[in-house]
Amino acid sequence: MMQIRLMTATEVDAAVALARAAGFRDRRRFFDIVLKTGTCQPLVGTVNGRVVATGLATVNGPVGWLGGLVVEADMRGRGLGRAMTEELMRRLSDAGCLTLSLEATDAGRPMYERMGFRPATLYHQLQADHIDKPPLPPAGAKVRRLQPADLPAVLELDRRATAEDRSVPLAVLAESGGWILEDEAFPHRDGLHRDGLRGFLLPSERDYGAIIAPRFEDGLFLLDLHRSLVPVNDYVRAGIPDEHEAAWRELQARGWQETWRAPRMLLGPDVPWRPDWIWGQINSAMG
Repeated sequence: MMQIRLMTATEVDAAVALARAAGFRDRRRFFDIVLKTGTCQPLVGTVNGRVVATGLATVNGPVGWLGGLVVEADMRGRGLGRAMTEELMRRLSDAGCLTLSLEATDAGRPMYERMGFRPATLYHQLQADHIDKPPLPPAGAKVRRLQPADLPAVLELDRRATAEDRSVPLAVLAESGGWILEDEAFPHRDGLHRDGLRGFLLPSERDYGAIIAPRFEDGLFLLDLHRSLVPVNDYVRAGIPDEHEAAWRELQARGWQETWRAPRMLLGPDVPWRPDWIWGQINSAMG
């Protein structure tokens, strides 16, 4: 029988190897982030002390995210994926999450539907390579590095966009630096007020970035800024909800390649979010 418990730092190597064997990218940076994020509960499933499954529960206030679900190939078909999902759901419900959210693979979607999840939207993952020259900010805007005093306004804008409380993971990402786009005429003194903030970029991994921008031209700028920040020969990814059709169509017209799409599925009340403000995700397991 599989035993499910919190992951420890000593099990990261086994979790990374499990994901790689299943065809996923290297998740070491992902596990580094979740292990130091207090609202994340990374889990392992073990059989005779060996890691055969992983999963992640992230508490974003009223919305809880499930993700990072991997089961060893030789152990599939024994109900281990469902057992891990049920444990993630239990932990999120116990933490007070009213809506449970996930991005489903084709293989996992039938199981989630049987468990009561329903499709809510579709995420488009698009990819573009590094660019050498940083873009110019849109008219009337200026860009600068994130300062600690900016964080309250960043978190407020993020709550308005996502209808979630992502303050803990975003604060963790901000420790590694980020970028603010604000009105050029805005007088920055002791802190950034909401009316001056036009968007932000918090890179979460080399290719992912949490990007929120209510204005269309600002979102496109922040994505290009991210492209200029990653190393040469690297790339960035945009995560765009289906409702933000103008964005993912414009990116494809500019040469971005859609590499993946996946349904966002919900269990519980709908989320009153602003999908047209969202240009990038922390990752597919944390929102």
